[in-house]
Amino acid sequence: MADTPPTSLTPLPGPPHDGPRLPTEPCGACGRDLEPLRAGGVLAFEDGLRFLCDETCVTDYRGGKRHKRRPTPPSSQDPLLPPDALANARAQLQRGSSPPSGPGAPPPFVGGGMVLLAAVLAPFAATPAAAILSAMASCVAAGIALWAGRPTARDIGWLSWALGPAGVVLAAVAAHGGGGWGLFGAALAAGAVTLRAFFDAEARIPVKRAVDALSLQLPTHVRAPVAADEDPFSMSMRRVAAERIHTGEEVVALEGEVMSVDGVVQAGEATVLPYPGAETTVKRQLGDPVLAGATVLKGALRVLATRVGEHRALVRIAHFAEARPDEASPNVRIGDLVRRWGGGATIALAGAVIAVAETGGLSTPLSAAAVVLLSSPLLALRRASQSPLLAAAAHAGARGIVYQSAAALDRAGRVSVVAMAPHRTLTEGKPEVVEVHMIGDGDADELMAVVAAAQRVAGQRPIPMAIAQFARDRRIPRTEVRRATHVSGRGIAGVTQQGEPLVIGNRRFLLDEGTSVAVADAEAARAEAAGRTPIFVSIGGRIRAVITLQDHLRNGARAAVQRLFDMNLEVVLLTGDQRGPVEQLAGSLDVAHVKAELLPEERGMEVRRLRDAGGKVATIGYPDDDDAVLAEADVAVVLGAAGGSAGERAVALVTEDVRDAAAALWIAQAARDGSLRATRLAATAFAVIAAGAAAGLVVPGIAAVLAAAVDAYGVRAGARLLRRFALRLPAPSVGA
Repeated sequence: MADTPPTSLTPLPGPPHDGPRLPTEPCGACGRDLEPLRAGGVLAFEDGLRFLCDETCVTDYRGGKRHKRRPTPPSSQDPLLPPDALANARAQLQRGSSPPSGPGAPPPFVGGGMVLLAAVLAPFAATPAAAILSAMASCVAAGIALWAGRPTARDIGWLSWALGPAGVVLAAVAAHGGGGWGLFGAALAAGAVTLRAFFDAEARIPVKRAVDALSLQLPTHVRAPVAADEDPFSMSMRRVAAERIHTGEEVVALEGEVMSVDGVVQAGEATVLPYPGAETTVKRQLGDPVLAGATVLKGALRVLATRVGEHRALVRIAHFAEARPDEASPNVRIGDLVRRWGGGATIALAGAVIAVAETGGLSTPLSAAAVVLLSSPLLALRRASQSPLLAAAAHAGARGIVYQSAAALDRAGRVSVVAMAPHRTLTEGKPEVVEVHMIGDGDADELMAVVAAAQRVAGQRPIPMAIAQFARDRRIPRTEVRRATHVSGRGIAGVTQQGEPLVIGNRRFLLDEGTSVAVADAEAARAEAAGRTPIFVSIGGRIRAVITLQDHLRNGARAAVQRLFDMNLEVVLLTGDQRGPVEQLAGSLDVAHVKAELLPEERGMEVRRLRDAGGKVATIGYPDDDDAVLAEADVAVVLGAAGGSAGERAVALVTEDVRDAAAALWIAQAARDGSLRATRLAATAFAVIAAGAAAGLVVPGIAAVLAAAVDAYGVRAGARLLRRFALRLPAPSVGA
């Protein structure tokens, strides 16, 4: 499609007169649609907000009345979806709600008719014509099932998919002239092969719908800024195809529009729904990452694209099953081996069974070979290795959780230890000064003026910001400190205007600088016993004050740690903070392992030691602040980084909620466990049936029915996982 000419917007237009509305929410009690901002009542829970019509509905909700939410198709009046995304969403909903058709659909009615005909004629096997017709009907039904399962054949290979129908043909040939029960078994085998095609077509629908739903909201066209020739500082915009945007180029999203690329905000400020399944808005401004699928509700953003096309986080999920070897999970690699060599290996095994089968004419060896072909688990193995990964990644993407690759998802499912710094993950990360305890004589305000001046060298870090806020609240006049130097994780050293050495920091830093803290130990111990952090201030080589700071437990921290414990994961706290407050925090969360007063590089070494001790280690942290820890982990879970360059780690979250980090590990573990269960069942069943065939204990009809039952379990591994997620995971957390 040709690009439309540039519009005359300079540099960013104001909000349209008819601005977008928030998506409606059903009332939690009566179910009536209402806009969240116009709700008559709101109740807050750990897993999100409940919007209610009025006080009557609030009372009813508290009394236990609940409205069961039902998915509804997008309305044509919904201004949050662009027209092309709306059309795609409608088409997807229509496809998902209608019976499957076309290739991969349940075999046509004639296939079932052939199975029925073969079964009806089987008792009359004494009549040659009836026996021939019964055998032919079974073969025709197998051929129809083979043709109807063309998508399956493309996934696992025509040779692998043809094993079941070929087994039906062998069973029919072996049973011809051998009596009615043999022909009835061949008819039963044909019916089982037909059911296997149905099971596979039906089981792929929920997973495909979940994967496709992530990309249907992404617009096919975007606004690209264009500098005006006469004024390079002026900007207009033109509408271009999204596929023509490359990494490193800029796009613009206005009110009511959906982001089309992953990227980082270069200009503007906006209130957005940060991912497709988000229910709570967040603010995005300069330097913040944004994810394709985020909806701008108010304001406008100019974004530098970091991922485009099929490389976008939510679009990449659809290709997890086709990943390169370095990005594929072990299960996917097993599935590829099944597709490549499974058919030939099964045929070779069938030949070996013929060789060892008991003699008794041609029918016995052919029947044994038919059992092997009919019980082949290749379909179940392939689906069990892939569909749980797709289901897990799709569900996580709808919650603002992004896995870098299928291999990263698999590694996250094998984690046994989780390490994190409690600052900003388990605590709010906004400490406040609660007490300034002077040691000896001196004026507290004068001392805090010096401390606040020295802290300016540390920039926008939490403790300096808390001290600066304290100085502003007390209206303490500003002063100056010379040669101030910040040592990350320890403190600040400098020289006062009077020429005295100044040291501010934790106990270890002051001891390293040659200052004894014994005179302040009692006060520091009192602060630590209360779960607070003491900061020592030394001037002229003598302790002058202890500043006590308090940080509060973050909402949802206890639930996140408990989920990790429920997964049988070991939780370790790694921090540069002083041991006393961290141990008290750990005790309140039942965390037994604490490593405190560590420099950033020392925390990285601790993660390396945990890896060397065995097991997979995941770390939860923030870009920049926790880079040393994240770099050493088997699985790095990065908070608030999805869409930006830091989101290239194993797991990236849109939000900064540690509950979402725990959910990311739980989703991955559930996907891996579900895949392994289905894979082991399929392999074990095949081994048992094949051994029974070699011993002459299993007939084709029974083998086919057992194999269909195994397939019914294996191919639904992904759909089953989606239901488990819906039951076990609370609603997505609120915004960052």
